[in-house]
Amino acid sequence: MSMSTKKFKKAKNRSNKINLVFDEEKRKEFLTGFHKRKQQRKKKAQEKLENQLKEERKRLKSEIKESYKKLVVSNRLIPELPESIQNEYEDDEVTVQIMDLSSNVTNEDKEINSNKTAEDKTTKKIEIPGMELTLDNNQTVNVPNKQFSSEKQIKHLLKKTATKNVQKSSIFQKKNKLERNKQRKKSLQQKAQKRKQGKGLRNKHKNVRH
Repeated sequence: MSMSTKKFKKAKNRSNKINLVFDEEKRKEFLTGFHKRKQQRKKKAQEKLENQLKEERKRLKSEIKESYKKLVVSNRLIPELPESIQNEYEDDEVTVQIMDLSSNVTNEDKEINSNKTAEDKTTKKIEIPGMELTLDNNQTVNVPNKQFSSEKQIKHLLKKTATKNVQKSSIFQKKNKLERNKQRKKSLQQKAQKRKQGKGLRNKHKNVRH
């Protein structure tokens, strides 16, 4: 092959060479920014959930209060109702506290008037330990329309209804799911740590034997 047919590479123009210089602070911020932004999104979602829980809790308390008033008015002849009683019911997921300040009622007419004036004095408390969660926006507290023989029956029904509605709440279910995932992750980390410790002990025993 003759020299004329040989191909030569074109020489590079070294004067146009580009040198990249990194800003160490910006480079570090970029490399660590993924975790930082993830934590920011997580914090924002947590704040949003807490605000939703707060509004739902207020709405549920108001609905339980109105339901209790209606039941008291429709069953005002129950002997226990005129007394000043405060009871609190608790279970693993919900606390229901009901206070009736209607007292000194001697007949049906006085009971009606007393129920009207005591509406603002009747207080209820619906709470869930930790992050409180309640009903969906389109849910209401449905209480059967029936007569009761005692105040205890009314409060038992309200407690049962409130607990059931709270458990059906999509927000409550979301909260439970987050807690289960958190516990599962923690359990996996603990198991991995135990396996690592066990492996270290076995290696230590092998070295001692040798």
